[in-house]
Amino acid sequence: MKYLISIFCLLLSFGAIAQKKRDADSMVKDTAVGTFLVRASYVAQIPVGDYADRFGFTNHIGGSFAYKTKTNWLFSLGGHYVFGNSVVGKEDLLSEMINSNNLVIGQGGEQAFVDISQQGYSFDFSFGKMFSWVAPNPNSGFIFSIGGGFMEHWIRYNAESDNVPQLRGDYHKAYDRLTNGVFLQEFIGYHYQGNTRILNFYGGFEFRQGFTGNRRSYDIPSMSVRTDKYNDFLFGIKIGWMMPFYKRNQDEYYEY
Repeated sequence: MKYLISIFCLLLSFGAIAQKKRDADSMVKDTAVGTFLVRASYVAQIPVGDYADRFGFTNHIGGSFAYKTKTNWLFSLGGHYVFGNSVVGKEDLLSEMINSNNLVIGQGGEQAFVDISQQGYSFDFSFGKMFSWVAPNPNSGFIFSIGGGFMEHWIRYNAESDNVPQLRGDYHKAYDRLTNGVFLQEFIGYHYQGNTRILNFYGGFEFRQGFTGNRRSYDIPSMSVRTDKYNDFLFGIKIGWMMPFYKRNQDEYYEY
């Protein structure tokens, strides 16, 4: 008998959960609701302006926490890791280490292999408005947002077996051309919040205008003191996945 009672209670619990899911799905389908969103995103960016003089195709991968109001305003706070293999003029960055055979020699006298790439990060905030045009429900539609933040990037040197003393410790700072500053950002795209929460995504075009400067006092590759200021502009395609968390009346429950 106790097993039958336990099974009956479990069925009641599953039934209550299923009913909550149906209620929430109906709510999302018919009404614009306030929603917390955890989002993961990838951005493929093409640099222009001063950025293009130093780097090529750039990748951004990261995430954000966002909140969509009942009136379809969206507020977001996030961050991205920046990386790319295209560094302009990389063949000249280690010229003072190269011997007559055009090889970099390690501390043991052997040939050293150095991989040169771009790395960095950014933090951003944004706010925007969503319009439920061509949308399956009031919580989806085209979105337009603006924002800003802080960006930093540098040239990364990865010596195989860590056998190049000039690139160790603080010495690498004279080679990495650390650059940072603030930026403005705009996004135009589509926000899809599914009726069943199985499929939730967003995507569109992102534009960034950075106002940065070199932060190292001396640059060994150019044998000079660099005080460069840059207009670092990028544009690209952004795609993302999101997990919505809903709140209904006084009862809180979370679905994704």
